[in-house]
Amino acid sequence: MTYEKKRILVVDDETDILQLLEISLNRMGLSVHTAENVGAAKYQLEKTSFHLCLTDFKLPDGTGVDLVKHITQHYPLTPVAVITAFGTINHAVEALKQGAYDFITKPISLDTLRQLIISGLKLAESQKVDDFEPLLFNSTSNYFQALNRSIESLAGNKAPVMIYGDEGTWKEKIAHMIHVNSKLREYPFTVIDCGSKDVNLRYAEKGTTYYKNVEKLDSYQQGALVDQLRQVGDEQRIIAATCWIEAEFKESQAIKKSLIRQLTVGEITTTPLLRRKNDLVELSKEVLEQLAQTWNKLPCKIHPSAMAKLKNYDFPGNIKELDRILSKAAMSCQNQLIREDDIDLSGTGYRPLITKEHNLDQYIEQIEVREITNALAKTHNNKTKAAELLGISFRALRYKIKKLDIENADI
Repeated sequence: MTYEKKRILVVDDETDILQLLEISLNRMGLSVHTAENVGAAKYQLEKTSFHLCLTDFKLPDGTGVDLVKHITQHYPLTPVAVITAFGTINHAVEALKQGAYDFITKPISLDTLRQLIISGLKLAESQKVDDFEPLLFNSTSNYFQALNRSIESLAGNKAPVMIYGDEGTWKEKIAHMIHVNSKLREYPFTVIDCGSKDVNLRYAEKGTTYYKNVEKLDSYQQGALVDQLRQVGDEQRIIAATCWIEAEFKESQAIKKSLIRQLTVGEITTTPLLRRKNDLVELSKEVLEQLAQTWNKLPCKIHPSAMAKLKNYDFPGNIKELDRILSKAAMSCQNQLIREDDIDLSGTGYRPLITKEHNLDQYIEQIEVREITNALAKTHNNKTKAAELLGISFRALRYKIKKLDIENADI
């Protein structure tokens, strides 16, 4: 039997025991999830299907028997075993009566633990626990439900996908969800930042390769990527993303048409958070639930005054900024309730593209500089051909080159 990708939930409030079990089970190739009490374990069970659960008998908010009863009733295909203290055989008997398949006593013998796990996984396999559970957004908003439909549809094939949207709109997360819902999910998800210096564009031998900031590739790099895309094999997939909107990407003279054709077989467009303020309650809940899974805790709730403070903010950093704000608040709040004072909107590191210091005219100039520079590079500094590419007259191009002080124009 192979244990790779088998999910096991370990429940114990003793940090040392929890770490020992996690290390030991990881060495067996298991995917280990942990919880420190009955409530956190129930939350984990709601979000993920497990092949096995191993729980301590004594927990802060109940007993292992309570958890055995819950699992037997709600997740009958998930075998559960109980860890009991030495000399408390009556606890073990009670757990077996309630549905546990076995028990182990402290101090834990690693050999005995291994045999316990093997027996439980064999039992799970005989009960045909489904190895795959779709990973989608939990939010019920129309926006995320539409994203879920796109993710499921695109995960069903291996065609290239292009994702458009502002920085911080979860483009990489969406790409990863397409990967984990596809038949390539057992292979790696590799991220390549096209904006990095000396970027290596070679895609992974197996799995999904995600090219972010693809608009930053120069003409030569774009051609190299096109050549690679034409050689993608059966165990490989390409997903790319840009911070440009769809029209800007497809109509830009700086992007090769061959690259556009290769990448835009499947497409997803994300929307800035500023335009989806009505989704903020659902989205905040989604972020907090993800944090709870990562930290193995119950999710925090948000006080109405804290939510009102969030709704009055513009989120130039989009969902990534919301994630950071809520992460900080969840760590500092009391009793798992985020109050208004817990919401810190300062020092996020995000700045809007257009501010009092950087107005619309300056923003437009930046776009003009980028497009003219790319057109000149594409035509080997032939300004007549560059003007044709840009759809303006030679005189207008020459004027803009002088006005914008574009280097290496040689006019």
